[in-house]
Amino acid sequence: MSILAGEKFQLKLLPSEQILLHEECEDNRSGRLLERFKDENVLYNPLIVAEYEGKYILIDGANRFEALKNMGCKTILAQLVDYKCPDVKLRSWYHFVNGISANELILFCKSNGFQLISAECPVKPVIKNEVSVIFTTGEKFIMKFSAIPEEMLKQLSVLNRFYENEYSYLRIDSDTDINDVSGLSNEEGMLVVFPEFTKDDIINISGFSQKLPAGISRHLIPNRVLHIKILIDALKTADNLDKRNEELEKYIQYKIDTKKVRLYREPILVFDE
Repeated sequence: MSILAGEKFQLKLLPSEQILLHEECEDNRSGRLLERFKDENVLYNPLIVAEYEGKYILIDGANRFEALKNMGCKTILAQLVDYKCPDVKLRSWYHFVNGISANELILFCKSNGFQLISAECPVKPVIKNEVSVIFTTGEKFIMKFSAIPEEMLKQLSVLNRFYENEYSYLRIDSDTDINDVSGLSNEEGMLVVFPEFTKDDIINISGFSQKLPAGISRHLIPNRVLHIKILIDALKTADNLDKRNEELEKYIQYKIDTKKVRLYREPILVFDE
């Protein structure tokens, strides 16, 4: 455990085979990361791993994890967080899909057997097998999925793959006012409002074969580490991890002692990955 300005954080090399996933990767994004890793041979930002009762659950970095696996890496650089800690918070992203019309969504739902119900006003879903859909043109719907968790995840994945492949979409903060979606994009489109999941849901999903679609769960953690930089070649073996973790801790302490680590309190925007 390292300490900077009274704030604690932990970085550790972990065997990839011990990592449990709770979300799918995005094919386009993991593919771009793979090409970048091949060109630069550097991992800049640690993956975020929740430690829970002896399990390691990846809570941020599924695309990097997939790209690293494709590079032949047997180890990941992880920032470990205690999943029971109240400072580790779980929220949701919403998705704004550009260019799609209500008729196109209706046809998609009919062809996949999804239940789509017109709604009179925008509502945030309180049931985990429901999703609200709000169009900039005024139409509002509730999509209902299976009450069986793994089947519901599969249906969410089908929906996500549909608009990921056919349209462009943006992740939108769940604090967004869903009563006014017209200002979210210069194009017409729809806002997909997902239900709130819990940490227990994430733990359970990590044990399922079917995962949550990418970009729905959003973990807020204290003291997120960025730009530590590690050669990807160093991650291609899982040998001597105890010794390598000791060396990693010494390297971090050296960086702290020589004032080459800074703690930022304010929100930041990062143009990355």
